[in-house]
Amino acid sequence: MPPFGPPPLPGEWVGCPVHGSGNWTVGDIWVDRKAGQMALFVAEQHCNAYGVMHGGALATLVDSQSIAVRDYSGGAADHTPTVSLSVDYIGPIPCDHWLLVDVTLLEVTRNLIFTQAVMTVDGATVGRSNAIYRNFKGKDAT
Repeated sequence: MPPFGPPPLPGEWVGCPVHGSGNWTVGDIWVDRKAGQMALFVAEQHCNAYGVMHGGALATLVDSQSIAVRDYSGGAADHTPTVSLSVDYIGPIPCDHWLLVDVTLLEVTRNLIFTQAVMTVDGATVGRSNAIYRNFKGKDAT
């Protein structure tokens, strides 16, 4: 059973509920926007038959990496559709561990947001990701 409450990691963690339904969701994550980090307790629903996080679950999680480095008000302009996402799977992510995603905002242009992330478990690097998102801030998004 996943622990209740924020990760046992230094930071200013705030729960970030992921709304929607379906198999594509990873569940609620924790975000520390000041540090540009996300955390997820890797539970049974994230893991494959070998007891490690499924690559698709990891890709789904890091597809949301922009929330760790951007302020959101909940309006349509906050929606950031993914233009490009790459994930490098470096090591296994065991079930029943906290996964930390350290996100860096590389560049924001009028139309695009560029980020990169490094994923760790207990200090060991387990993956990295690069993403490009559509930027609707300052535009009439509908």
